[in-house]
Amino acid sequence: MCRGGMGRKDAPTSLLRTLVLSLLCAQSFGQVFNLTLSVKEGLPAKTIVGDLGAGLSRPSTGFFISESRDSYVFRDLEIDADTGIISTAVILDRESRDKYEFVAATLTGEMIRVNIEVKDVNDHSPVFPSEQLELDISELSPPGSRFQLEGAKDQDEGEFGTQGYRITDSEMAELFHLDYRSGSENHLNLDLVLSSKLDRETQDFYSLTIEAFDGGIPARTGTLQVNVHVLDENDNPPVFNQTEYHASVREDAPVMSAVCQVYATDLDLDDNGRITYEINRRQSDPNEVFSINETTGVVYLNKLLDFEAQAFHELIISARDNGAQPEHSSTFVGVKVLNINDNSPSISVLFLSETGDAVVSEAAAIGDYVARISVSDPDLEGEQVTVTLEGGDGKFTLKQTDDFLYALCVNSELDREEQDLYELKVQASDFGSPPLSSEMVFLLKVSDTNDCYPVFEKDVHVISIAEDAPQGSSLIQLQARDADEGANSNIRYSILRSNQDSLISIDPESGLVTTAASLDRETQMEVWFLVVAVDGGEPALSSTATVTVLVEDVNDNEPVFQQQLYNVSIPEHSDVGSCFLQVVATDADSPEFGALLYSLSDGFDKQDKHPLFQIHPHTGELCVSQDIDRDAGQTVHDILIKAEDPGGLSAQTYVHIEVEDLNDNVPVFNPEEYTVSVSSHAQPGTEIVNVIATDRDSGRFGRVTYDIVPGDMSSLFALEKETGMLILTSTLTHLGTVSVKLSITAQDGEGLTSARPAEVTVNVLRSVQAPAVFQRSRYSFTVPEDAPLGTSVGTVEAINPTDSVESASYRISSGDPQSLFSVHPKSGLISIVKPLDHESQPYALLVLQSYTDTSPVYSTTQVNITIADVNDNAPVFPKRSDSITVSQNTPAGTVLFIAHAHDYDSGTNGRVQYYLRNSRNGTFVVDHNLGTVTLKQSLQADRQQSYSLEIVAKDEGEPSLSSTLTLSVNIDRTAAEDSLAFETLVYQVEIGEGYRKDSRVIQVRAHRTRGAHMSNSGLTYSLEAEAGFPPAPFRIHPKTGWLYLSQSLDYETESRYRFKVLATTREASLANTTATASVIVLVLDINDNAPVFGSDVYYFTVSEGSSPQGLVGTVKAIDKDSGKNSQLSYILLSDGKFFRINSKTGEIINWVALDREQHSQHSLKVMVTDQGHPRLNATATVHILITDVNDNAPTFTHLPASKELNVQIWAGLPTGSLVTNMFAKDLDAGENGTVTHSLVTGEP
Repeated sequence: MCRGGMGRKDAPTSLLRTLVLSLLCAQSFGQVFNLTLSVKEGLPAKTIVGDLGAGLSRPSTGFFISESRDSYVFRDLEIDADTGIISTAVILDRESRDKYEFVAATLTGEMIRVNIEVKDVNDHSPVFPSEQLELDISELSPPGSRFQLEGAKDQDEGEFGTQGYRITDSEMAELFHLDYRSGSENHLNLDLVLSSKLDRETQDFYSLTIEAFDGGIPARTGTLQVNVHVLDENDNPPVFNQTEYHASVREDAPVMSAVCQVYATDLDLDDNGRITYEINRRQSDPNEVFSINETTGVVYLNKLLDFEAQAFHELIISARDNGAQPEHSSTFVGVKVLNINDNSPSISVLFLSETGDAVVSEAAAIGDYVARISVSDPDLEGEQVTVTLEGGDGKFTLKQTDDFLYALCVNSELDREEQDLYELKVQASDFGSPPLSSEMVFLLKVSDTNDCYPVFEKDVHVISIAEDAPQGSSLIQLQARDADEGANSNIRYSILRSNQDSLISIDPESGLVTTAASLDRETQMEVWFLVVAVDGGEPALSSTATVTVLVEDVNDNEPVFQQQLYNVSIPEHSDVGSCFLQVVATDADSPEFGALLYSLSDGFDKQDKHPLFQIHPHTGELCVSQDIDRDAGQTVHDILIKAEDPGGLSAQTYVHIEVEDLNDNVPVFNPEEYTVSVSSHAQPGTEIVNVIATDRDSGRFGRVTYDIVPGDMSSLFALEKETGMLILTSTLTHLGTVSVKLSITAQDGEGLTSARPAEVTVNVLRSVQAPAVFQRSRYSFTVPEDAPLGTSVGTVEAINPTDSVESASYRISSGDPQSLFSVHPKSGLISIVKPLDHESQPYALLVLQSYTDTSPVYSTTQVNITIADVNDNAPVFPKRSDSITVSQNTPAGTVLFIAHAHDYDSGTNGRVQYYLRNSRNGTFVVDHNLGTVTLKQSLQADRQQSYSLEIVAKDEGEPSLSSTLTLSVNIDRTAAEDSLAFETLVYQVEIGEGYRKDSRVIQVRAHRTRGAHMSNSGLTYSLEAEAGFPPAPFRIHPKTGWLYLSQSLDYETESRYRFKVLATTREASLANTTATASVIVLVLDINDNAPVFGSDVYYFTVSEGSSPQGLVGTVKAIDKDSGKNSQLSYILLSDGKFFRINSKTGEIINWVALDREQHSQHSLKVMVTDQGHPRLNATATVHILITDVNDNAPTFTHLPASKELNVQIWAGLPTGSLVTNMFAKDLDAGENGTVTHSLVTGEP
């Protein structure tokens, strides 16, 4: 699509716009010119670029541009639509947009293709990617090595782009030069080229600046700082500081003595300059007499020297660096060995113990021999040797027994516990020159005897432990020490006496005292006992210590409420801030953990804020926080209160609050005004209208009664006090046509009266001819539902007025939408024409009419037909068989199953009783009314694996009907004596659909079948869906087992839920860790759905006539609720002069003859209301169109009363002359009202 524009001026007319579009879109109609212009970037706005008319063959006075107003052309350029001058609107930037193209048209149809090129100027400098670059170059890089650098970019183009590079430092230009060439993206590739060889040891860092320049004058430049780091290479070998080394060493020099040190240096760096020394074993020292430290170059003695074996050693030592290709160098080391005198006397010791070991008993007597010592000296044969003893603290002495033999003897009493080891030194010296000596040092051990008692570190120990310490927790490790050794010091521990032996145990070997059972400070705050330590000597020695254990409190007791459920009632509108209940919880722990705080809870460990109530956190008082209106909100509140101790343990209690009703509402009429019409011939007993008032209170406060306010004509009527039905009590024939005004009041059970009475207007309609009148205003008949077709139900009879010659006819006007009945038109006999079913329709409320063909009105009567129930439906179970599994440990009295059968009949025919066909020796029983199957006796005595129970559901009809459910009861006999089970296997609860989310529903409980009670902390509850049933809108508290609503209920969507509840325990001692029960929730209906008409507006047609037409049409409403909440009544809110409505069926009846010429249509307003509390209603509008019948003759207008018209004419009038005009009118419509005229010739 082509789009047109006119520069910055608007087109003068829409016709001109059309012309422009035609010129631009149809290019074949005019000549096309090309206009090429150029402009430099950067020029100021308003710079003239060119003239659109420059390329035309003739001048033009107007131009049209093809671009839209928001295009880049009009954003950057200004185009004068009159002169064609093109100028810049902004400063142009070639780098953003380098050209502009568009099409212009003249008024004469010539097309101009415009191409504007934006010329570049040198407004950008070359820019390197970064200002600085770090470059590493090896010192071994040869001249000519290239290092690629990222070139500078210049946004300009051509000669203004980057032209070359140069090194700005002259010194650096001798080491490096640049090489650059054309590259991609309009910039030059750049290489840094090494000009001469580098040497890191001379200089390891260079910094040079590279400058990029463009072709502008003056040229623009950009710089790059390049830092060159010269990398080291291994190009220098190690160099020793000496070519030869000489050293001397004594032959008795010890191993690892330092001999000398060599040293070499390397000019390289790091590993290339790190030197490692080693001895060249191939060329020297093959026996490894010497070693060298590879790092320091120190030469050590690796083996003992012997001058007599070798007096001089030669070593070749090499040094190498740690480069990738290491460099080496070597040096020579000569070592001279110095001789010394090295022979000394020798000493030999023989111990006299049984084992030959250096041992002496601490019980040895003074003078006992311990060892025999002999000495010898190979250097000095025959010469004397002096032997001495050192050490022993005087406990031992030497006794010479021969020239070279000595005895080691006990010199004083020994005590091993005082000192068990003695270091003795025997020294032998010769008399050589120089004299030599030798010595022997040995350790003499003193062996033990059992002469010491065990000793505890402390005689009394007091320790503390938390009461929640698990069984086996360490309390204290007692340690007794025995100065003896061996078996004499082996100690065993035991507990001599304890005030509760079962709580404590001790390890006999280690003395570790541990708990043998769980501790409970609330039961015992202190444990005291004696520990005995016995050694293993003969005879054994022992000692004792006292231990006192203080049991410290921990927060191991949950708060406990005095009541688990509080039931309380308060009147509505109680004072805000008033408190009506105090809940009390206690905690057995110490005050540190027993101070409680109260709060409202949602049941799942979160605080809840109730809109109406609050609780005092310290006192537990529950108080009113907002005004409570029972009639506008809930009548029952369930509140969960949590008591929590400082350690976070908590308990919950439930408060069920009933809001007591106050009589704070008066009855209110809806509607407040009623208008009805009644025939003056209506008989006493005729129902006129039913007024309705509701009271939002409940009980007697909401029970409404009605009264007529006394007035002029109120005595003609009676009012049913309970229902509000207004009934005629007197004839009306004496009144004629009149409107009767009545006021009706409504009172509740306490006497409060409606603020405004209901105003009832009764229009009494008088007809010229009296209708046939029924003998009774109401008839009641009863017929069984199995009555055959044609059965007579009853007869109605109407009496004609005395002056009437016509007989009355009968018809059913309303109340029988299914056409179950018919009435004989003459005899009034009502018969059955279709099969009846009490279960689908228990009664019919018919309205019958009596009429004559000529009467404009008719009379009505109400016929109430009760369709009596017969026992034609047997009770029905949801399924014919079912099965359950129960543990053999299930206690007697447990409910196992709930059987439920439904009977569609009524009364005794629908009342179901339950029986067991076989009670299995009384093991099971069933409740006759509830259908609950209960275990009556234990299952453990009988080892039967399963039972089959036949549950019979029987109604109370005559004859009785029944059905049977087969229940299989499987017995789980794998469970041990102690197992987990619910208190009942089936829970059933009813709950109204109006309960709010998070409301409490029911609590389930599981327990052990035997043994101790199981605390809630050991159980976890969860829910599980049951196949074939909808997802349940409930959640369960995992600790308490309370069920809560998780979302709102809707009886109309789902009225029954069934699911499973599971209880799980962590106690491994139980036979089963999971128990299961079923939960059945029945949802009760509340009046939460207003009736809904099938349509907001109804349209009916009915023909006019001399007599009423009867049934006109039916309005229908439905209510999704059930029971009374869905029972509907229809009320006609507008005047019922011509129409009435059947209150039960919604059938609209014409009861007074209609005349289209007086009223061609009628509009009625209908209200429908249910019977719930409070009543809900809806309204609809009914339009009734009256169709025409030909009941009016044409009439001449402007005629005198004589109906004759005399016309005078002149003699001699020619044929075709106008004599007079005649006009006739017909009140009917359509063809019935179309009049044709004809001339009927009379006598002359």
